[in-house]
Amino acid sequence: MLPDSILRTYLEPLLVLDGLFDLSEDKEDDWPVTEAFAEGLVEAMDGAGVDKAVILPLDFGLVEEPEIGIEEYNQWVFESCEEYRDRLIPFVGVDPIRGERAGQLIQRLVKDYDAKGIKIYPATGFRPDEERLRGFWKSLEDCGMVVLSHSGASWGPLDEGYNHPIFYRDVLERHPSLKIVIAHLGGKWRSETYELAKTCDNVYADCSAVQGWLPSEPEVAVERLKEAASQMRDRLVFGSDWPLFDLSYSYLSWLNFIRERNWASEEVKEKMLGETLRKILCV
Repeated sequence: MLPDSILRTYLEPLLVLDGLFDLSEDKEDDWPVTEAFAEGLVEAMDGAGVDKAVILPLDFGLVEEPEIGIEEYNQWVFESCEEYRDRLIPFVGVDPIRGERAGQLIQRLVKDYDAKGIKIYPATGFRPDEERLRGFWKSLEDCGMVVLSHSGASWGPLDEGYNHPIFYRDVLERHPSLKIVIAHLGGKWRSETYELAKTCDNVYADCSAVQGWLPSEPEVAVERLKEAASQMRDRLVFGSDWPLFDLSYSYLSWLNFIRERNWASEEVKEKMLGETLRKILCV
């Protein structure tokens, strides 16, 4: 589902540093993580001692035409998780700009698979607080969906200017029972996430991508986690961004870092490592 231009932009710096892949080749086999399968994730979870994981599909189809349609893609994701339904919790991946088509897809996946949530990526071209999306957020609140939204940096044809967490204030205030998880703590705009948390009890944050600091500056990751714990101690969620970061830092290593480093109390860690997400997903 990742358009070639986005995949190439995201991975090129890492691949150039590694010197392991030929960037002139377009064949999927020459690119890591162009495909990921349930079996590989469950194997990684077993090795790291993880009971359940949320699967977050992406919809970049309105930015660049993908190889398969959004309905087929989401169907594949949900079907792939069926064998591991006690371990894997797939979210819907659809761009709200699709309007009625997005609503129909969500309704079908809720009906057929009891879908628990949706992955949103504003950098495809929308601000969450736009008036045209008010009906979309209301429909998610009505069916009890949890929202996980990308935040922070984006590259390639994506516009990161839409990724500010603060753009969710109106949505959070209008829909107090709609739970929204801000990915990556908010990235370079994490202060906006913490600002939202002061007045909106329905905003959460995940720590995915913070492990990007580990190979070179692990103390930065510790400081980011400490900062998050001081601002949102009961509303943090573990995130791995699997399989992307496994290219440089394994799932198990990231979890061990969270478990072993002195960034928060054991109570806060336990909440981040399952209790909070289990509560908001009702699983």
